[in-house]
Amino acid sequence: MEEPVIRTGLIAAVTALTLGTQTCASPVGDGPAAAPTVPVATRPSGPPAPASPTSSSPAPTAPRGDVFSGTRKVAISMESGWPAYLVVGADGKVIGNVQLTERSVFVLVPSGARHRIKAAFADDSCVGVQRHADGPPTLVVADCDPAAQGQLFRFVRTEERDSQGRRNYRVVTADGPLTFDSFHGLHVDDRSQGGPVTGFAVSDQGPA
Repeated sequence: MEEPVIRTGLIAAVTALTLGTQTCASPVGDGPAAAPTVPVATRPSGPPAPASPTSSSPAPTAPRGDVFSGTRKVAISMESGWPAYLVVGADGKVIGNVQLTERSVFVLVPSGARHRIKAAFADDSCVGVQRHADGPPTLVVADCDPAAQGQLFRFVRTEERDSQGRRNYRVVTADGPLTFDSFHGLHVDDRSQGGPVTGFAVSDQGPA
């Protein structure tokens, strides 16, 4: 009677071993798929660097209707000893005059970050720098020339105002700032004189 019990136990052990072997040999694809590895982005150590401007970026321009937009007539005045307006003399020289006349009216035509000072009373006439062998450069009116650097002026805003509360600007040419004194009159300080820089106000004189 003991032999059947032994055989029954042996058969049960073999059966369990066989089932365990089949379970271990199951294909990998039958189980859940492993999660894919996702690369982790590295956080930058500091704030992102600002994008550098490109050479094709447009230069800032004045809004239409502004005295620097090229759509308005303007008068340019200065206070250096006494109030005076820039005026074009009969000989074409630009000087200071206490009276505002039709020859004191200009149009500031934008050219990039600078402007051409175009005479409003004459066709295609622009203010430009004239150099001299025996003195500082002065201003004259000549035919407008797009290639002439001496006809380009930069109006630099200051915190100063004239006696009428108008904003003052420094007017800078390729040769230096525009200034006025009792000895040379209106001229360009080409850094050989070292005199004070004059402030200029721009007042609206109506549509161009």
